[in-house]
Amino acid sequence: MKIKLNMNEMYKAPPKEIIHSVKECINLINRYTPQKEVDTLMNLLSLYAKVPSEAIVLSTGSDLLIKEFMFLFSNNRKIIIAEPTFVIINNSAQNADSASLKIKLSEPDFKISLEPLHHELKKPSLLVFDNPNNPTGSLILTQDDIETILEHKNAILLIDEAYFEFSKVSYVKLINKYPNLAILRTLSKSFGLAGSGIGYLIAGDLICKKFQGLEIMLPYPSVIAGIKALMHQNYMTDYINEVETEKRRIIDFVLELGVVVYPSYTNFILMKTELQGISEKLAELGVLVYDASNQLGSEYFRVTIGSKKENDFFLETLKNIVISNKD
Repeated sequence: MKIKLNMNEMYKAPPKEIIHSVKECINLINRYTPQKEVDTLMNLLSLYAKVPSEAIVLSTGSDLLIKEFMFLFSNNRKIIIAEPTFVIINNSAQNADSASLKIKLSEPDFKISLEPLHHELKKPSLLVFDNPNNPTGSLILTQDDIETILEHKNAILLIDEAYFEFSKVSYVKLINKYPNLAILRTLSKSFGLAGSGIGYLIAGDLICKKFQGLEIMLPYPSVIAGIKALMHQNYMTDYINEVETEKRRIIDFVLELGVVVYPSYTNFILMKTELQGISEKLAELGVLVYDASNQLGSEYFRVTIGSKKENDFFLETLKNIVISNKD
Protein backbone atom coordinates (compact mmCIF):
# COMPACT_ATOMS: atom_id res chain seq x y z
CA MET A 1 0.00 0.00 0.00
CA LYS A 2 1.21 3.50 -0.81
CA ILE A 3 -0.56 6.62 0.40
CA LYS A 4 -0.02 10.29 -0.41
CA LEU A 5 -0.30 12.59 2.58
CA ASN A 6 2.14 15.28 1.49
CA MET A 7 0.20 17.75 -0.69
CA ASN A 8 -2.83 18.76 1.42
CA GLU A 9 -5.23 17.42 -1.19
CA MET A 10 -8.77 16.15 -0.68
CA TYR A 11 -8.50 12.37 -0.30
CA LYS A 12 -11.52 11.57 -2.46
CA ALA A 13 -12.90 12.61 -5.83
CA PRO A 14 -15.51 15.38 -5.96
CA PRO A 15 -19.19 14.37 -6.34
CA LYS A 16 -20.36 12.61 -9.49
CA GLU A 17 -22.24 15.75 -10.61
CA ILE A 18 -18.91 17.55 -10.97
CA ILE A 19 -17.11 14.62 -12.60
CA HIS A 20 -19.97 14.06 -15.08
CA SER A 21 -20.07 17.74 -16.10
CA VAL A 22 -16.31 17.86 -16.63
CA LYS A 23 -16.43 14.70 -18.75
CA GLU A 24 -19.18 16.22 -20.89
CA CYS A 25 -17.23 19.39 -21.63
CA ILE A 26 -14.16 17.40 -22.71
CA ASN A 27 -16.01 16.96 -26.01
CA LEU A 28 -15.64 20.73 -26.47
CA ILE A 29 -11.92 20.81 -25.70
CA ASN A 30 -11.32 22.22 -29.19
CA ARG A 31 -13.19 25.39 -28.16
CA TYR A 32 -12.12 28.28 -25.98
CA THR A 33 -14.02 28.72 -22.74
CA PRO A 34 -17.29 30.59 -23.46
CA GLN A 35 -17.45 33.97 -21.73
CA LYS A 36 -20.89 33.17 -20.34
CA GLU A 37 -19.40 30.25 -18.40
CA VAL A 38 -16.65 32.47 -17.00
CA ASP A 39 -19.30 35.03 -16.01
CA THR A 40 -21.28 32.29 -14.27
CA LEU A 41 -18.21 31.21 -12.30
CA MET A 42 -17.48 34.82 -11.32
CA ASN A 43 -21.07 35.34 -10.17
CA LEU A 44 -20.99 32.17 -8.08
CA LEU A 45 -17.67 33.19 -6.51
CA SER A 46 -19.18 36.61 -5.81
CA LEU A 47 -22.11 35.01 -3.97
CA TYR A 48 -19.83 32.61 -2.11
CA ALA A 49 -17.35 35.28 -1.00
CA LYS A 50 -20.07 37.90 -0.43
CA VAL A 51 -18.24 40.50 -2.52
CA PRO A 52 -19.04 42.16 -5.87
CA SER A 53 -17.71 40.30 -8.90
CA GLU A 54 -15.75 43.47 -9.75
CA ALA A 55 -13.70 42.81 -6.60
CA ILE A 56 -12.53 39.40 -7.88
CA VAL A 57 -9.54 38.53 -10.04
CA LEU A 58 -9.73 34.99 -11.40
CA SER A 59 -6.66 32.99 -12.37
CA THR A 60 -5.24 29.53 -12.98
CA GLY A 61 -4.37 28.80 -9.38
CA SER A 62 -3.32 30.90 -6.42
CA ASP A 63 0.38 30.18 -7.07
CA LEU A 64 0.26 32.32 -10.21
CA LEU A 65 -1.60 35.08 -8.40
CA ILE A 66 1.11 35.21 -5.72
CA LYS A 67 3.79 35.59 -8.39
CA GLU A 68 1.78 38.21 -10.29
CA PHE A 69 1.03 40.15 -7.12
CA MET A 70 4.69 40.37 -6.19
CA PHE A 71 5.56 41.36 -9.76
CA LEU A 72 2.98 44.16 -9.76
CA PHE A 73 3.49 45.58 -6.28
CA SER A 74 7.07 44.89 -5.19
CA ASN A 75 8.68 47.72 -7.16
CA ASN A 76 10.51 50.03 -4.72
CA ARG A 77 9.00 48.12 -1.81
CA LYS A 78 10.59 45.76 0.68
CA ILE A 79 8.87 42.37 0.63
CA ILE A 80 8.05 41.06 4.10
CA ILE A 81 7.05 37.42 4.65
CA ALA A 82 6.82 34.94 7.50
CA GLU A 83 9.37 32.22 8.19
CA PRO A 84 8.30 29.51 7.63
CA THR A 85 5.70 30.17 4.97
CA PHE A 86 4.12 28.60 1.89
CA VAL A 87 6.97 27.62 -0.45
CA ILE A 88 5.60 29.66 -3.38
CA ILE A 89 5.50 32.81 -1.23
CA ASN A 90 9.09 32.24 -0.12
CA ASN A 91 10.38 31.49 -3.62
CA SER A 92 8.52 34.41 -5.20
CA ALA A 93 10.01 36.79 -2.64
CA GLN A 94 13.50 35.45 -3.31
CA ASN A 95 13.05 35.81 -7.08
CA ALA A 96 11.75 39.37 -6.91
CA ASP A 97 14.02 42.31 -7.67
CA SER A 98 13.28 43.84 -4.27
CA ALA A 99 14.87 43.47 -0.86
CA SER A 100 13.07 41.09 1.47
CA LEU A 101 12.67 40.52 5.19
CA LYS A 102 11.58 37.33 6.95
CA ILE A 103 9.73 37.48 10.27
CA LYS A 104 10.36 34.31 12.24
CA LEU A 105 7.37 32.45 13.66
CA SER A 106 8.25 30.97 17.04
CA GLU A 107 6.90 27.97 18.91
CA PRO A 108 4.59 27.01 20.42
CA ASP A 109 1.87 29.07 18.73
CA PHE A 110 3.82 30.38 15.70
CA LYS A 111 2.15 33.81 15.97
CA ILE A 112 3.68 36.70 14.09
CA SER A 113 5.21 39.56 16.05
CA LEU A 114 4.76 43.06 14.65
CA GLU A 115 7.55 44.45 16.81
CA PRO A 116 10.24 43.99 14.13
CA LEU A 117 7.96 45.78 11.65
CA HIS A 118 7.46 49.12 13.41
CA HIS A 119 10.30 50.76 11.51
CA GLU A 120 9.69 48.88 8.24
CA LEU A 121 6.03 49.91 8.00
CA LYS A 122 7.01 53.56 7.85
CA LYS A 123 8.54 52.84 4.45
CA PRO A 124 6.95 51.39 1.28
CA SER A 125 6.48 47.67 1.91
CA LEU A 126 4.67 44.62 0.55
CA LEU A 127 3.65 42.08 3.16
CA VAL A 128 2.56 38.59 2.10
CA PHE A 129 1.33 36.24 4.83
CA ASP A 130 -0.53 32.93 4.70
CA ASN A 131 -3.21 32.72 7.38
CA PRO A 132 -3.55 29.89 8.35
CA ASN A 133 0.13 29.37 7.81
CA ASN A 134 1.64 26.54 5.80
CA PRO A 135 3.41 24.42 7.05
CA THR A 136 2.55 25.17 10.70
CA GLY A 137 -1.25 25.20 10.39
CA SER A 138 -1.39 28.18 12.76
CA LEU A 139 -3.42 31.36 12.55
CA ILE A 140 -0.53 33.79 12.64
CA LEU A 141 -2.46 37.08 12.33
CA THR A 142 -5.20 38.67 14.41
CA GLN A 143 -7.53 41.38 13.16
CA ASP A 144 -5.66 43.88 15.32
CA ASP A 145 -2.40 42.85 13.64
CA ILE A 146 -3.92 43.28 10.20
CA GLU A 147 -5.45 46.67 10.91
CA THR A 148 -2.21 47.89 12.49
CA ILE A 149 -0.41 47.02 9.26
CA LEU A 150 -3.06 48.49 6.99
CA GLU A 151 -3.20 51.81 8.85
CA HIS A 152 0.23 52.44 7.32
CA LYS A 153 -0.67 53.79 3.89
CA ASN A 154 2.72 52.83 2.44
CA ALA A 155 2.05 49.16 3.18
CA ILE A 156 0.26 46.69 0.91
CA LEU A 157 -0.89 43.44 2.51
CA LEU A 158 -1.72 40.18 0.72
CA ILE A 159 -3.24 37.46 2.91
CA ASP A 160 -3.35 33.93 1.54
CA GLU A 161 -6.53 32.33 2.92
CA ALA A 162 -6.17 29.00 1.11
CA TYR A 163 -7.43 27.15 4.21
CA PHE A 164 -10.02 29.61 5.49
CA GLU A 165 -12.88 27.13 5.07
CA PHE A 166 -11.16 24.97 7.71
CA SER A 167 -10.21 27.81 10.06
CA LYS A 168 -13.53 29.69 9.70
CA VAL A 169 -11.44 32.88 9.87
CA SER A 170 -11.43 35.40 7.03
CA TYR A 171 -10.70 39.10 6.79
CA VAL A 172 -12.33 39.67 3.42
CA LYS A 173 -14.75 42.23 4.92
CA LEU A 174 -11.81 44.55 5.57
CA ILE A 175 -11.29 45.19 1.84
CA ASN A 176 -14.13 47.73 1.99
CA LYS A 177 -12.21 49.71 4.59
CA TYR A 178 -8.65 49.26 3.35
CA PRO A 179 -7.70 49.72 -0.34
CA ASN A 180 -4.23 48.34 0.46
CA LEU A 181 -5.53 44.86 1.38
CA ALA A 182 -5.96 41.81 -0.88
CA ILE A 183 -7.21 38.34 0.02
CA LEU A 184 -6.16 35.22 -1.87
CA ARG A 185 -8.26 32.06 -2.05
CA THR A 186 -8.42 28.77 -3.95
CA LEU A 187 -10.79 25.93 -4.83
CA SER A 188 -7.94 23.41 -4.52
CA LYS A 189 -8.25 22.56 -0.83
CA SER A 190 -11.72 22.38 0.71
CA PHE A 191 -13.43 21.96 -2.67
CA GLY A 192 -10.97 19.27 -3.80
CA LEU A 193 -10.21 20.82 -7.20
CA ALA A 194 -6.42 20.82 -6.98
CA GLY A 195 -6.18 19.48 -10.54
CA SER A 196 -8.34 22.29 -11.90
CA GLY A 197 -6.14 25.13 -10.69
CA ILE A 198 -8.70 27.80 -9.80
CA GLY A 199 -7.45 30.65 -7.66
CA TYR A 200 -9.03 34.03 -7.04
CA LEU A 201 -8.02 37.33 -5.52
CA ILE A 202 -10.40 39.64 -3.65
CA ALA A 203 -9.50 43.32 -3.37
CA GLY A 204 -10.65 46.89 -3.98
CA ASP A 205 -10.53 48.81 -7.25
CA LEU A 206 -6.99 50.13 -6.87
CA ILE A 207 -5.51 46.64 -6.65
CA CYS A 208 -7.85 44.88 -9.08
CA LYS A 209 -7.19 47.45 -11.81
CA LYS A 210 -3.49 46.59 -11.71
CA PHE A 211 -4.38 43.11 -12.99
CA GLN A 212 -6.02 44.44 -16.15
CA GLY A 213 -4.15 42.98 -19.10
CA LEU A 214 -2.93 40.02 -17.05
CA GLU A 215 -6.19 38.09 -17.25
CA ILE A 216 -5.73 34.36 -17.82
CA MET A 217 -8.21 32.22 -19.74
CA LEU A 218 -9.03 29.21 -17.60
CA PRO A 219 -9.44 25.85 -19.35
CA TYR A 220 -13.06 24.96 -20.10
CA PRO A 221 -13.05 21.84 -17.83
CA SER A 222 -11.68 23.90 -14.92
CA VAL A 223 -14.41 26.52 -15.26
CA ILE A 224 -17.13 23.87 -15.39
CA ALA A 225 -15.64 22.10 -12.35
CA GLY A 226 -15.62 25.38 -10.42
CA ILE A 227 -19.23 26.16 -11.36
CA LYS A 228 -20.51 22.74 -10.33
CA ALA A 229 -18.48 22.74 -7.11
CA LEU A 230 -19.97 26.07 -6.03
CA MET A 231 -23.44 24.76 -6.90
CA HIS A 232 -22.95 21.64 -4.73
CA GLN A 233 -21.23 23.00 -1.63
CA ASN A 234 -22.57 20.36 0.76
CA TYR A 235 -19.77 17.98 -0.19
CA MET A 236 -17.23 20.60 0.87
CA THR A 237 -18.89 21.01 4.25
CA ASP A 238 -19.03 17.24 4.72
CA TYR A 239 -15.34 16.95 3.87
CA ILE A 240 -14.38 19.63 6.41
CA ASN A 241 -16.36 17.82 9.12
CA GLU A 242 -14.65 14.54 8.22
CA VAL A 243 -11.25 16.23 8.42
CA GLU A 244 -11.97 17.63 11.87
CA THR A 245 -13.10 14.23 13.17
CA GLU A 246 -10.04 12.45 11.80
CA LYS A 247 -7.72 15.23 12.93
CA ARG A 248 -8.77 14.77 16.55
CA ARG A 249 -8.31 11.01 16.30
CA ILE A 250 -4.84 11.34 14.76
CA ILE A 251 -3.72 13.87 17.36
CA ASP A 252 -4.84 11.68 20.26
CA PHE A 253 -3.01 8.68 18.78
CA VAL A 254 0.34 10.34 18.01
CA LEU A 255 0.46 12.10 21.38
CA GLU A 256 0.44 8.64 22.98
CA LEU A 257 3.54 7.88 20.89
CA GLY A 258 5.37 10.90 22.29
CA VAL A 259 5.14 12.87 19.05
CA VAL A 260 4.71 16.64 19.42
CA VAL A 261 1.65 18.01 17.62
CA TYR A 262 0.87 21.65 16.87
CA PRO A 263 -2.65 23.14 16.74
CA SER A 264 -3.93 23.19 13.17
CA TYR A 265 -6.66 25.22 11.49
CA THR A 266 -6.22 23.37 8.20
CA ASN A 267 -6.49 19.91 6.63
CA PHE A 268 -2.96 19.00 7.76
CA ILE A 269 -1.01 18.65 10.99
CA LEU A 270 2.56 19.70 11.75
CA MET A 271 4.39 17.15 13.90
CA LYS A 272 7.77 16.94 15.60
CA THR A 273 9.70 13.89 16.69
CA GLU A 274 13.21 13.21 17.95
CA LEU A 275 13.60 10.50 15.31
CA GLN A 276 15.96 11.55 12.54
CA GLY A 277 14.88 11.08 8.93
CA ILE A 278 11.28 10.30 9.86
CA SER A 279 9.91 11.47 6.48
CA GLU A 280 12.27 9.14 4.60
CA LYS A 281 11.44 6.22 6.88
CA LEU A 282 7.72 6.72 6.34
CA ALA A 283 8.24 6.97 2.57
CA GLU A 284 10.18 3.70 2.52
CA LEU A 285 7.17 2.04 4.15
CA GLY A 286 4.64 3.54 1.75
CA VAL A 287 3.57 6.79 3.44
CA LEU A 288 4.44 10.06 1.73
CA VAL A 289 4.45 13.04 4.12
CA TYR A 290 5.86 16.54 3.70
CA ASP A 291 9.42 16.89 4.95
CA ALA A 292 9.57 20.27 6.73
CA SER A 293 13.27 19.99 7.60
CA ASN A 294 14.31 22.81 5.24
CA GLN A 295 11.84 25.19 6.86
CA LEU A 296 11.81 24.19 10.52
CA GLY A 297 14.41 21.52 11.19
CA SER A 298 15.02 17.81 10.69
CA GLU A 299 12.55 16.81 13.43
CA TYR A 300 9.51 18.30 11.70
CA PHE A 301 7.08 16.82 9.19
CA ARG A 302 3.60 17.72 7.94
CA VAL A 303 0.81 15.21 7.41
CA THR A 304 -2.33 15.73 5.33
CA ILE A 305 -5.55 14.37 6.83
CA GLY A 306 -6.48 11.47 4.55
CA SER A 307 -9.28 8.95 4.53
CA LYS A 308 -9.82 6.82 7.63
CA LYS A 309 -8.11 3.90 5.89
CA GLU A 310 -5.14 6.04 4.87
CA ASN A 311 -4.87 7.56 8.33
CA ASP A 312 -4.98 4.12 9.95
CA PHE A 313 -2.11 2.98 7.73
CA PHE A 314 -0.09 6.10 8.54
CA LEU A 315 -0.66 5.75 12.29
CA GLU A 316 0.24 2.07 12.33
CA THR A 317 3.37 2.74 10.27
CA LEU A 318 4.44 5.63 12.50
CA LYS A 319 3.81 3.51 15.60
CA ASN A 320 6.00 0.70 14.26
CA ILE A 321 8.82 3.14 13.49
CA VAL A 322 8.65 4.67 16.97
CA ILE A 323 8.57 1.26 18.68
CA SER A 324 11.45 -0.10 16.60
CA ASN A 325 13.60 2.89 17.55
CA LYS A 326 12.98 2.27 21.26
CA ASP A 327 14.36 -1.26 21.07
